[in-house]
Amino acid sequence: MGKHLRKLFSVDHVKEVFQRYLSREIAVDQALAMLKIRRRQFFKLLKLYREKPESFSLDYTRKAPPRKIDAKAEAKITQELKKETEIIRDKRNPVRFYNYSYVKEILEKKHKVRVSLPTIIRRAKKMGITNRSQLARPMTGRS
Repeated sequence: MGKHLRKLFSVDHVKEVFQRYLSREIAVDQALAMLKIRRRQFFKLLKLYREKPESFSLDYTRKAPPRKIDAKAEAKITQELKKETEIIRDKRNPVRFYNYSYVKEILEKKHKVRVSLPTIIRRAKKMGITNRSQLARPMTGRS
């Protein structure tokens, strides 16, 4: 995969190629070769350039920040981790360790929230509910 157009060329260089193409100094194939892009991207950018040549830019803004989970999903993760904590802390129950994969499945099936397993583990550590304190206790509850 090649580099982005905005990393290869300045805006002025791209504008100059568009101006030369629109004034018919160069053909489409030459413009594509100069910018090292395909036809579809070329005409998409050309359309933007034709609409507002003075404010044309190659920069873009993200619609949502990367690696960000919405508040509802965070609440559901916390809710399911608290349920799992209650199960583990119950002395009558033989379960002594967190099953993060199960929490992930419940989030996907019940709440329609898709998150990675490391995300769930990180949230559990942040809440202070990991298996570290549980390691001293035997798994079956026998003495």
